[in-house]
Amino acid sequence: MEAIPQTLTKETLTQETAKNPVRWGAAFRALLALAQDNDDTTHVFKIVDALRGDSERAPLARMKQTPIGRKIIDENRSLLDVLANREHLRTLPEDSLGRTYLAFMESEGLSADGLADASIEGYAGRRLDPELRTFTTWARDSHDLWHVLTGYGRDPLGELCLLGVLYSQINSTGTGFIALLGLLRVPFEYPGAPSIRAVFQGFRIGRKAESLMAQDWEALLARPFEEVRSELGLEPPTYYERSRPMHDASRSNSRAAVANAEAISA
Repeated sequence: MEAIPQTLTKETLTQETAKNPVRWGAAFRALLALAQDNDDTTHVFKIVDALRGDSERAPLARMKQTPIGRKIIDENRSLLDVLANREHLRTLPEDSLGRTYLAFMESEGLSADGLADASIEGYAGRRLDPELRTFTTWARDSHDLWHVLTGYGRDPLGELCLLGVLYSQINSTGTGFIALLGLLRVPFEYPGAPSIRAVFQGFRIGRKAESLMAQDWEALLARPFEEVRSELGLEPPTYYERSRPMHDASRSNSRAAVANAEAISA
């Protein structure tokens, strides 16, 4: 697996940094829109874009210090076509990352280009330099691969925990802001569950893992899922696994289900 340097020289950072002011007004408007329709992912991309500033320049520079990361950026590589080709994914070994990813996408009713469509609308009118655009697109298109590999689902807590992983990996100000807002909400959606611990565990998992950005995902799709997960150093999301059954049970409004879930998580 491709390791990534954690330190940069002052000269490297200076070369990689260009001023991109944070737009608090745009972020606030997108936040209000998200509060009215929290299922519209477009608003999330608008918040991330407005608060991005230059926070992603340093992780981009670190990514470019690795052979695979440099190749991804220099070749402007994209995952979208590979992940959208379900016929090819079905030909991969049953225990492979690609087949596990495909099963996840089909069970959730997702398409590989779903986030791409939302981000295009969310980033409308904004111009990023080519390298930063490749970096953000690579992160976006690998999002559901991260879901599969980390074990975090698409419920609110799972998405929030994955934001913790993402923030630890790329240090995006917008991602951190959304994660902070989510931390204020999850205790009410997961009453009695170790939800706050689950989110902070997500931060730790992301910090301790190999870089998920500087990976040749196309090549890894055919590899055994558990082997890839182990080599990336991704620890089991134990607090999330304890929290999710309690959330699912509380939504069912079944006292018996809640009691059973509490017994399991105890």
